[in-house]
Amino acid sequence: MSRVFRRACIIGCGLIGGSVGLALRRTGRVRRVVGVDSDPETLAAALTRGAIDESAALGEALRGADLIVVATPVPVALGVMREVAEYERLFAPRAIVTDVCSTKVSIARQAARCLSRTAYVGGHPMAGSEKSGILAADAKLLENAVYVLTRDSATDGAAFADLEALVRDVRARVTHMSPQEHDRVVAAISHVPHVVAAALVNQVAALAQDSEHYPELAAGGFRDITRIASSEPALWRDIALDNEREIALLLDDWTARIEAFKRALAAGDSLGLESFFSAARSFRDALPARATGAIGSAYSFTVSVSDEPGVIGDVASMLGREGVSIRNIGILESREGDDGQLLLQFDQLNDHDRAIDILQRHGYGIADRP
Repeated sequence: MSRVFRRACIIGCGLIGGSVGLALRRTGRVRRVVGVDSDPETLAAALTRGAIDESAALGEALRGADLIVVATPVPVALGVMREVAEYERLFAPRAIVTDVCSTKVSIARQAARCLSRTAYVGGHPMAGSEKSGILAADAKLLENAVYVLTRDSATDGAAFADLEALVRDVRARVTHMSPQEHDRVVAAISHVPHVVAAALVNQVAALAQDSEHYPELAAGGFRDITRIASSEPALWRDIALDNEREIALLLDDWTARIEAFKRALAAGDSLGLESFFSAARSFRDALPARATGAIGSAYSFTVSVSDEPGVIGDVASMLGREGVSIRNIGILESREGDDGQLLLQFDQLNDHDRAIDILQRHGYGIADRP
């Protein structure tokens, strides 16, 4: 029988902490959720949103807690882990301490140093958003997301199993790995892509000093492929510093690949250049289109519309009346014929699929869906 947790303490009630709180309360397997945060306004919003049942100071929140979730940025989490350990005597029996940090090695080491009698299981929900804060929290953020649980030879097996069952109940997809493997993998599929996206944007920003055409043309595909550069700068500063070794190794590899591309370009090696792009396309096309990964998803498609005033408002209003939430609407360069093209983006796959159904029922043509 699945374990019921009587008192969960969430430390850090922002986007991820708030989403975890909403998801835990929805499972029915957590009797009470108590929130801790340094910002009173965040706590008030978490209460209003229903992410927590009550707020309290750290010591009081930990009294009788059998699930403690550290949901702060890594540098803060390292200090929080020390503070949490000072109240171990107040925890309920069989208490579990976990976290949702983007890197795992440093926090796992800190937990091993600080916690003397409480099980620690590292966690990382591979879900996020360019939005931040409790107002962006959503229980659905964890649905279908890969949720990494880390363990090593010292991990308590019963605690791991209990937390895994709870994570599955929030409808996430659990995978297991060591803290070291986790940091190596996320450096490749999340951390370095953020560095590259920021570098591309900074390059174009510098070029735009001399011509207004750069931002004018960048409003299309360039904006899409660099979407993650809009993420919180302080968060990514901290992630880069904490996972410096893995990121640096991958950037060395990235540099070597770029140099190889430059050599092929200089030599006019058309086969080598085509192979470069072909290999990338093959791997990317094989990736699951409907799964949530380390980088926040943006489900999108294009819709053909008549090139006339008011059509954007009509599409937005039509979807709004049906309760479909649109993240963004973009105007694409017109193709041949009289039709224009709108790019619609959605945070939730359900909104994406409902929008397609609604628009098709009203005679709109849909293209470029995942």
